[in-house]
Amino acid sequence: MFLLLILFAGVTAHGQNFSARVLARDMGQAIDVSAHDYDYDGDIDLTVSTLSPGNVFYFDRRPDSLVRYEAYIAGGSGRQITSGDFDSDGDLDVAFASHGEDRLILLRNSPQNPPASRFQLSVLVEESGGPFAVLAGDFSDDGVTDLIATEVGTERVRLFRQIAGNLEDIWQNAFPGSFDPLGVALSDLENDGVKEILVAVGSNDGGLYSMRRTQIGTYTLTEEIEDVYLAAIAAGDLDNDGNVDVVGCDFSSDILRRWEKTATGWTRTQLPSGMNNPRDVVIEDFDSDGLADVAATGQGIQGAGGGVTWWRQTSTGTFVAQVLNSESGFYGLEPVDYDRDGDIDLLAANAELEQIIMFENRMGTPTRIIGHVTAERSGEPVAGVRVTAEETGVSDLTDENGRFELGMIEGVFTLLFEHSCWATTVVQSVPTFADDTTTTDATMRRPVIELPVTSLNLFVQNEQPSTYELLIGNSGDAPLTVSAEVTDARPNISWVTVAPSQLEIAAGGDGVFEVTFTPDTSNDRDYEILGTLRLHTNSCPDTLVEMALSIVVLDAPDATGNLLPNETRLAAAYPNPFNPSVTLPIEIANAGSYSLRIYDMLGREAARLYEGRFEPGRFAVEWHANGAASGKYVAVLQSDGGIRYETSLILIK
Repeated sequence: MFLLLILFAGVTAHGQNFSARVLARDMGQAIDVSAHDYDYDGDIDLTVSTLSPGNVFYFDRRPDSLVRYEAYIAGGSGRQITSGDFDSDGDLDVAFASHGEDRLILLRNSPQNPPASRFQLSVLVEESGGPFAVLAGDFSDDGVTDLIATEVGTERVRLFRQIAGNLEDIWQNAFPGSFDPLGVALSDLENDGVKEILVAVGSNDGGLYSMRRTQIGTYTLTEEIEDVYLAAIAAGDLDNDGNVDVVGCDFSSDILRRWEKTATGWTRTQLPSGMNNPRDVVIEDFDSDGLADVAATGQGIQGAGGGVTWWRQTSTGTFVAQVLNSESGFYGLEPVDYDRDGDIDLLAANAELEQIIMFENRMGTPTRIIGHVTAERSGEPVAGVRVTAEETGVSDLTDENGRFELGMIEGVFTLLFEHSCWATTVVQSVPTFADDTTTTDATMRRPVIELPVTSLNLFVQNEQPSTYELLIGNSGDAPLTVSAEVTDARPNISWVTVAPSQLEIAAGGDGVFEVTFTPDTSNDRDYEILGTLRLHTNSCPDTLVEMALSIVVLDAPDATGNLLPNETRLAAAYPNPFNPSVTLPIEIANAGSYSLRIYDMLGREAARLYEGRFEPGRFAVEWHANGAASGKYVAVLQSDGGIRYETSLILIK
């Protein structure tokens, strides 16, 4: 079931730096949103969790619309949602706190599936004790994505470490007293290379707690800041001094508080301008000035007092508040470059309005990078290449002309050029300058296999080897590796061999596999060799090429016992295509004078192979075409009565 939602149905912006519009509506009480390119098509898609009915919805972004699908149907209210590669298969999965069901849900992403079945349900924990907050992050520092989850019913934090592509429940920390862990973040508080897990605890005697991994893999729980009702937290270096700052939503006091970690402890300030019941907070550089800013949502009460506000940091380190929306009902907040223009936009979930609202960043980016991507050898444009600025994550797909454009900030960047069929290209030290455009072109390499035939259909002699030379070409830009094997050959697989087993072919070069047939049949039913020649390559998309083998054994025993042909004919030549020699099988039913000649496609005689008398029987004549040009030819057997028998030949050099 899905619903088509048209983008750009707007509401009026409250400030000049962001403009607001509704992205999605009528999905229920939206409480959280996660925005990523789940299907790897270059556009940002959405997953949304709802307070009621508690479902998770997947919104697949199209050029001018969002299409809604039900990713999970719940039996109770929902809370937070997060995205990460939880099974190390290269795509982004979704974890969801199904609060009313006491279940922790994992939705495994299968981008190759249709959108309606893209996410597959996996229950991580039943009876999880009121799951509330979830966060994807590498808390174990092993390079893969783990999962942190809080439970307000059991007042604890659960850690799920990813081991061999599975999330394992490795640790649980319970809080003393009646505390509700409502939010989590990851940050290196001590600047020692080890990330701490920060937990926002609700209740008037709550506060900020940290969980630190010990040398034996356990976690210690420490109270960092006390007596604050924290609904959510964000961590980052706000003032670029090398120390971690924490911004927290003080739910009961209706303000945003800021704490800075120093050598002697925590110093506390607050951001100007209050917010009724703040619910979520993020730290980002929204105006691309190199200084971190803050944005937050507020739940408010009875239609007012909450909303969305961002605080711009000035060069003196002070913060200036700007209200983007003052309506109540806002919960989850997601910073993302939704429109792919190089700056950070805001997506906010509003439960009362049942909407996801986008606050589009209108401050622009001071520079851009443009360029073209082409094949290294041919110079042809390469479409569908993902071009990404490694430092910012800004990316674009090349169009049919190989062109891309990245909206950037000023700096020096590394560009990644990635495509499933091409080797990744990395271009380092690409500078950008304020109010200017940088042009950076790139080339990409891949091997491309070229074959003269798609199957082998040959005639061979019994009890003697016949070798066909299969020419393999590489028309690409990178070395081609091809390995060959014969499978399913019958009646006897030993009758067919291929050598060598593997070829390494340079760009623009070619190589040859020798396929040898050595039938040895005394069985009058074994007139054919059937099988498959499999070529395993690093050519994309032709990683596996299968060529059918259909080989006729010419002089296998005749089931009728009749040793003389019933009719005169020129049988199919073998091997064909050939280089440089080919065998022409002849069956003569009536004695007489015959000629056997070769003609090119213009009718010119290329060779005269036989002139004379044939008695009834079977014969074979060879043509050695060393001096002939590559191309198509026709072999013609003609009787003295003028009857012609023909077969086609292909000479490949």
